[in-house]
Amino acid sequence: MKDAKITPLTIQQYAEIAEHIYDEVDRVEYAEMIAVKCAKHPEYGDIILVSSTHGGCLMIHFEEVQEV
Repeated sequence: MKDAKITPLTIQQYAEIAEHIYDEVDRVEYAEMIAVKCAKHPEYGDIILVSSTHGGCLMIHFEEVQEV
């Protein structure tokens, strides 16, 4: 099972993370927003990056949850 964490990013942080994306799985452009799903980012694993033309950026990353 995976847990999702949402992290707000500055434009600089977004650009640095996006530099390491070579395996874009899916991209959606909607209402002045872009969401990009990526698998196996070297540092964060599976992530979704969301950006807006209004300057807001988010990263959603998924982590394995250890079940007890």
